[in-house]
Amino acid sequence: MSSNDTKHVQTELSEDEYERFREFATERGLSLKEAGHEALIEWAERQQRANPNDRAFTVLDELEADSLPDRAQTDARKEDDLVDKWHGSDESFTLADDPSAQS
Repeated sequence: MSSNDTKHVQTELSEDEYERFREFATERGLSLKEAGHEALIEWAERQQRANPNDRAFTVLDELEADSLPDRAQTDARKEDDLVDKWHGSDESFTLADDPSAQS
């Protein structure tokens, strides 16, 4: 790449931030310039993947509240295909008292 194809980015780091960044770069065998380049590219890619304006995040906001049913349309007690047979232990058990029944 020629110098006309590149742009320079500059930032400031505290002494602690600089030392941490320098250590990460050294551990990975990178110069500060290479590490900075990788960090900026990864950050930009992460921002694109988690774009809050992406339709995947906004589709629920677009649904109108009255388009959703007030209650479920399926009653699992009446739908045989929703009830699996028990294949576990036959040990007996008792249910706890209903806490809402206590006064």
